[in-house]
Amino acid sequence: MSGGNVPMLQSSGSGGSGSNNVLESKVAKLESDVSYIRRDVDELKTDVKSIDRNMIAVLERLDSIKDSLAKKPSIDAVDRKVSDAKLAVLLGVPAIIAAGTGLYKLSMYFFL
Repeated sequence: MSGGNVPMLQSSGSGGSGSNNVLESKVAKLESDVSYIRRDVDELKTDVKSIDRNMIAVLERLDSIKDSLAKKPSIDAVDRKVSDAKLAVLLGVPAIIAAGTGLYKLSMYFFL
């Protein structure tokens, strides 16, 4: 409490100067404590601002990750492509073997 005169409270049976000193020391202690509280609150404000900035950056990054994931194919699409590739291999390999066997038989028929 700075600046103004604070009326001193006295108990009804005390002499006055002793209780005034106790009251003044208590007020001084409270003033000191308030200054520490103000300092701590100022530090907290700075920390909160820093956390806000970091949180904004995290949210922006999360949005870009969501956009990136939205462009990726779904599990069903990947499974469908894998199934198509398996089918192509299962049909392609026998077809190649059949074509090779046919060419071999033709070459044996005409050249031997």
